[in-house]
This record gives sequence, structure tokens and C-alpha cells, in this order.
Amino acid sequence: MDLKTLNRLDKLRRLKSRGPETPKWLKPYHVLLMAFLTVSVFGAIIKLLEQNH
Repeated sequence: MDLKTLNRLDKLRRLKSRGPETPKWLKPYHVLLMAFLTVSVFGAIIKLLEQNH
């Protein structure tokens, strides 16, 4: 096998081992989305606790 084929195989192996890639459009927003979700969940919990008292 020549060097080109070996490099291609190595690249494929590395891509496969890295797991599923996050889509490009999601990368900047997923942190914001997680923060928003956690804040809203905590808000809902606090409202429920206030209603019970």
C-alpha cells in the first residue's frame, strides 16, 4: 500500500473513533440552550414549591 492509501485509512479510523460529530449550526448554541433549559426547570420547581406553601 502506498502512503496515500495509508493516510486515508488512518483518517477514516480517526473519524470513526471520535464518535458522532455535532452539527456545525448547533455548536455555538448548545451551551446557551442547556443554560436556558436548566433555568426554566429551576423556575418551574420554585413555582411549584411556592404553590404548595
